[in-house]
Parts: sequence; C-alpha cells; structure tokens
Amino acid sequence: MRTVSVEVMSVVHTNLAPVQRDTNVFYDGEVLVIVHRAKSRESGLVATKVWCWKGRKCHFGEREERKVGELARRYGTSADVVGQQREPVELVHVLGGQLAIRQGTRAHWSSENTAMHVVRSSDGHVLIDEIDLNIRNLCSGYSYCISILDNIYVWHGCGSVAVEQAAALRYAQDMAVKGTSVKELMEGENDGDDEMFWMVVGDSESYAKADYWKWRRSVVPSEPRCWLVDVAHSEAPIRPVPTVFAETVQQDSVYIIDCFWEFFVLVGKDARAKRSDITLGIHTAMAMAPLVATSKPFSPTIHVLILPTQLPLDMRHAFRNLDELALNGGFVPDHMNILSTQAALEHLRTSCWDRSALRDHTMLPLGLDSSHVPLS
Repeated sequence: MRTVSVEVMSVVHTNLAPVQRDTNVFYDGEVLVIVHRAKSRESGLVATKVWCWKGRKCHFGEREERKVGELARRYGTSADVVGQQREPVELVHVLGGQLAIRQGTRAHWSSENTAMHVVRSSDGHVLIDEIDLNIRNLCSGYSYCISILDNIYVWHGCGSVAVEQAAALRYAQDMAVKGTSVKELMEGENDGDDEMFWMVVGDSESYAKADYWKWRRSVVPSEPRCWLVDVAHSEAPIRPVPTVFAETVQQDSVYIIDCFWEFFVLVGKDARAKRSDITLGIHTAMAMAPLVATSKPFSPTIHVLILPTQLPLDMRHAFRNLDELALNGGFVPDHMNILSTQAALEHLRTSCWDRSALRDHTMLPLGLDSSHVPLS
C-alpha cells in the first residue's frame, strides 16, 4: 500500500478543525481523528482507515462520538477508537514513525514550561511522552528532554539506544525558542556536576538505575510479556495475555510477567490464598528463566510481588504505561510487598504462623488472606 494522504483533525463538540502543523504531536486534553488513505500497488484501489484518538484528560461525550461517526461514515468505514498510550503500530507508522504526547491542550501548551519528556523506541518507532517532573520517572534505560527555565537538557541514560538519543536531541531542538540553550548529558559521564539539573529533577540516587539497563544498547529487549495462571483451567492452566494494563489485571488472579531483564509473579490482592496458582506461577517462571537466559548477558532474577504494593521502580519503567495507582485499586501503600522465590515457596509450605505475622492484613504471609485470620 502507498500512502495517498494523512489528515489529522481535532474534535471539539460538533466541530472539526484540521491540525495544520505538528501532526504527530498529540495532547492528552484533546480528541483527534486521523484519516489515512492508501492506494494498493496491485489493484490501484484506495482504502481509507480512520482512527479516533482520545487523550486521557479529554472530553468525549455524545456530540463528539456522533461527529466522529459521521466523519467515518463519510469515508465508508467506522473509526477505531484508540486510548492514550495504546496506539497501534500501524497508527504510529502512518504518522511518520514517531509520536509525541504532551500534557494539556494544543492551544495552551508552551515549550517554555518546566517539563519532562521520556523518549523510547518500540517496534522500530519512537514514542515520546510528557510525564510528571519527578526523579522516580527518570530511568537509565531511556533518553529524556527536560526543560528548565531557559535550558533544555537532553539526558541519555546508559541504556538509551542511538535512535532514542537522536530523536531526543531533535525533539529538544524543535522545542527550543530563541534564547534557549540545548545541553546534552550522558549518564555517568558529564551529568554528575550539573547542579541545576539535579536540583530540579531530584536526588541523583533515587531514580531507576538497575545495573542491567547498561546492556540495553547491545541487547535490544522485547516488550514485556504476560501469562495468566489458573490451575482450574485444566486444558490451559497458563495462558498468554496480549497486553498488560493496570486496568485489565484481575485482582483475584496470578500472573507471570517477563520484563526481559527480570521475571515477576504478580499475585492479585484477592489471589494471595490461591496456593496452587502461585506455586505453579513460581515454578513456571523458574523453568522459563534459564531458557531465555541464552539471549541475555545473565539469567533473569525472579521476584514474587503481592498486591497491594509499591512497584519496583525498574519494573515500572519496563512498561510505557503501567499505572501503579490503578494497579492498586486507587491507593498505593507505603510499602513494597515483594519476596524472593525461595521466601515465597517457604511461605506457601508453612501452615503455622506466629500471631505477630498476622496483624497487618495487607502484609499477610503469602498463602493466607483475611479469611484465614481469626478476628481476635
């Protein structure tokens, strides 16, 4: 197929307005329609694809939905509705292979605001997301653009690859207004002495910088993979889950998550007493780790993570959009509930516990839930 045209339009109530510039820059406060027309090289026929992209903070009511439907019908098709950070590869490709998503609205966003953008590559494309300026959002695996007063810092983590570094520098240069300087920093090389950078971003010891990120330049990691564990499903007790989103994790289920560098057995808050599922999940992960180790510099470590819990920083950064708050049902505790496989299996084998281990119902030993604990 050969592209004939790509149109991007903003939808506000019942009005459509064409986006004339920066068509591959979206804002989380807007609704957009993307119309892609392509001609078949064999038949010469033109096919039209329509997407409706909804920013996380947009207003999408009946009027907007009706307008999008009318436009799609005009092209003889229906619109594929796409949520923010769930963009299919085909859409990013149509937009030129790069998509940036910023906070706010197109009319009011300014490059002079203090802001943080993470630049990562996936499936041969570049994805740029504006995120909250917080040291916990910094990770050694990627490149970042951080605007501070009249400076834009381009910080490259030790694991950032060449395409991310080049895209981050171009993005910063495109944002820079007259009088703004663009400064590149390489993690561990020339970033240590820049007091302004760390003063604004935060404590230089508090970001996600697991040692394994340094291998990302030489070993391109695959996207995280996930499996649902359910021994009651006799034909397929371990089934693949296509994508991992916090909203789709079932709290009464057990999952195996392969973050390439690490494995996690994730136990939902209502699944902590499902000993058979948890045991199968742990043993399966232990069997998988040495099999995938041949494509890595080391054998992945396996952790057991029990909800509710804070997420390990480096695990969170393996995903583009793993929402810690949503994963915990709207409240993130002040602790991390994580065990080694050895400790988890020991919990599951133990049938008698001291009363002191049963006081906090959110931190009960693995294999128990509140129904196992006497009220007094």
